[in-house]
Amino acid sequence: MLRRVSRLLFAAPVLTLAVACNGKATRAQCTEMLDRYVDMTIAGDPTLADLSPEESRAAREMKRALRKAEPGYARVESQCESEISKSEYRCAMKAPTPETWQACID
Repeated sequence: MLRRVSRLLFAAPVLTLAVACNGKATRAQCTEMLDRYVDMTIAGDPTLADLSPEESRAAREMKRALRKAEPGYARVESQCESEISKSEYRCAMKAPTPETWQACID
């Protein structure tokens, strides 16, 4: 799953330079947007299906922390600030699936 996030977020074509009249996403917005993506991908993890609610919550938190600790996460967050428009941010935050999230920033 981490490879998928890496492929989606680190590829240059995915985070395209967007010239928008409403400016670029802020660091806080980028963090929020990337966290949303990570949360959506974790939510779809079939290995969490058979866990108790407490175990599932702990496993999700652990997976989230591991992904955010990856060296590339901070790099993607910085790249987001320079390349993602606020309209792309708003689209990604409304996206119901990882695929629609990705379409917002393609």
